Amino acid sequence: MKTARFVACALPLLCSTAALAQTITYAPDTASSLVMMPPLQANSLSPTPPADVSGGAPQANLVDAAYFAWEEFIALNWPALKQNGRVVRDTPDPAATFGDPKAGPLVWETYRHKIEIFPGSNSPNDPPHGVPPGTNDPWGYSAPPSYVYSPAIFGAGGQVPACPGQPAVAQPAWINLDETSQIGLATMHAGILDGAPPASPNSAPSLIRYLAKANQTEFDYVVTNRLWYVGTDGTTPLEQRIATWKAGLAAGRPAPENQVVTLPAGTIEVKSAWRPLVAGKEDSTRYHTNTVRYYESGPAGTPCWWEAEWALVALHIIQKTPSAPHFIFATFEQADNILQPDGTPIEDASGKIVQQPVGATPTTPYLAYQDNPTHPFVVPLGGDQFCNTPQNRLYFQELPPGDPSVQPGTPVGGNLCVNTRYEPINYTLQQINTNFQNSIRSYIANKGLSSTPWLNYKLVNVQVVPFNRSEALPYNNTNFVSPKLRSAFYQANITVETDYTLQQFNGRIAADNAPTTYPEGGTQQNFQNVYIRNQNNTSFTTYQMGGCMGCHGNAQVGGTDFSFIIGGNPLSLKPDTPEPESAADARAFYTDRLSRLPSFKHP
Repeated sequence: MKTARFVACALPLLCSTAALAQTITYAPDTASSLVMMPPLQANSLSPTPPADVSGGAPQANLVDAAYFAWEEFIALNWPALKQNGRVVRDTPDPAATFGDPKAGPLVWETYRHKIEIFPGSNSPNDPPHGVPPGTNDPWGYSAPPSYVYSPAIFGAGGQVPACPGQPAVAQPAWINLDETSQIGLATMHAGILDGAPPASPNSAPSLIRYLAKANQTEFDYVVTNRLWYVGTDGTTPLEQRIATWKAGLAAGRPAPENQVVTLPAGTIEVKSAWRPLVAGKEDSTRYHTNTVRYYESGPAGTPCWWEAEWALVALHIIQKTPSAPHFIFATFEQADNILQPDGTPIEDASGKIVQQPVGATPTTPYLAYQDNPTHPFVVPLGGDQFCNTPQNRLYFQELPPGDPSVQPGTPVGGNLCVNTRYEPINYTLQQINTNFQNSIRSYIANKGLSSTPWLNYKLVNVQVVPFNRSEALPYNNTNFVSPKLRSAFYQANITVETDYTLQQFNGRIAADNAPTTYPEGGTQQNFQNVYIRNQNNTSFTTYQMGGCMGCHGNAQVGGTDFSFIIGGNPLSLKPDTPEPESAADARAFYTDRLSRLPSFKHP
């Protein structure tokens, strides 16, 4: 324990100087377990994201990491600055009130969508919009959004047309939901929307849709180094950096950082999940809402877009800091995601379980997992294979592997209902969630607001350091503020990490869609997915990490520094629509696009 920040007290009480007079009481056997922290004073919430976790990531405990995550969450959800009637991307308005539901786009919402950094046109002569062609000048970051997909599909300019009946808009919505599955593994659905008439044309009202964005730090790095496109012969700047990284990885000696993809400290990426709300049944004031752009199959079979008001149900934030070259991974959710079949919540706004979920297992049906060097699998056990009556619960549907010769390693063909989390939100995080929600409540009261949607969002978990599964501490340990709890190792968001493969991720994803700790073609469970340069820069320390960091570690292994956005042009030829995701070739569609980038291999 770090005596500089935490002092062991007579009772199981921890005293933190990170927040001055704040104390944390850990009392898991009582209903009154709270963090005793005085409310923050008016104007004390900050629009500036923290540059690093207090004391540095290697020394951070769970409280340090959680404070970093919440401060980051508040800053990124600050209203963006407007000058001369134009939104300034990536810049908070210091005069604005955090939590004002009537404010314009939020800071993270103005980040560049992945397609605004890596256009689907995939050409050295077609940089991200706003950048003068043929230069490395990153000017134009704050240009209004423009989503450029494949000109071969959508004609010159790569602009997806509006669907018939969609009114004209002054500019595209900031929220561009062009993903309908989680990396082609599964789709997630909100049962509360089954059978509900959609508020706008939507062929799959229950389907949760996603987007990925990055901030100006990443955008400038990509444009300056001409990394916005890939080729087929391995000669583009991005492919050369990937090849250099892989050569260093094979030799066990890190290549110079300026010769491989090395995103700067301050790089932030976000992934968010959205869905419509049921009018008259769900309280929209409990959600952050905004206009989204989503896609359906048009008259010619190619995508077209609609825009409508939808609700934010989840937000991932990953940030590279000076002490965390592996990024710090934080994930937040709206309070009402996990419901009983009758629609009542399982958890409160802090993450505390307030009623026992239906059934005794995280999912219906119960899923069992077995790792294997050639065919790991997840199978349902007992009773009906699928969940035929989700009612108001979340449920997911597994997608088949792309290669028809590969037997699925996950149960394809029906609904799998979500009853509760695999890894509950631990007590320390529940207490910190309550503290920050109380602080927000005090802040908005001083600002004259009666409510804000952000009182209904909670930190699920935060990964601040990589570690191996053998180091993960069980729930009955006595180190309540360790950053290496089992729940941190398997960090997952219930609506983004959809299925067992992602909820219990460790190692990599096998060709059959199940997780595995075996390297491809290997017979030992020694696949390493996080590589940290040692101080002498002549070797790596490696980890077989789980959860979000472990999954993104596969992108690092592939040469793109924990970012699945980088090099994504072949995945962005066209936006996803619901139809392909329910077809037998959904995974094949994803794999085919990914295979167009020869130097990147799916994890």
